[in-house]
Amino acid sequence: MTGELTVAKILVVEDEPNNLELALRIVRHAGHEATVATDGFAALELAREHRPQLILLDLQLPKLDGWTVVKLLRKETWAKQVPIVAVSASASPGDEHKAIEAGCTAFLSKPYYPAALREMLSQYLPAA
Repeated sequence: MTGELTVAKILVVEDEPNNLELALRIVRHAGHEATVATDGFAALELAREHRPQLILLDLQLPKLDGWTVVKLLRKETWAKQVPIVAVSASASPGDEHKAIEAGCTAFLSKPYYPAALREMLSQYLPAA
């Protein structure tokens, strides 16, 4: 092991500017490359173009919601194993269960602590 960080491509899908800024700061501070989408259609387009190693997906998005985005991505061969972390202000146990059933790998409720997102990144991205 060389101790070098493995840089991952992460798609951050968030339409609320403050939440987007927080997520980007955490992702970039962890040494990863971030691509940003602020609506569901852009998320699909950028995911297909960049093939990220992890997708951080807000479920309440304009134009096309996150629920639909995850269902469409899971039909694509390249995206079947990509970790998709659902992020939502709806934090009831039912919502978390619904997100997992829809094809998300994990669920993070907003507002979240930066340490919670860092933990998700380290859990689902390959170690250096």
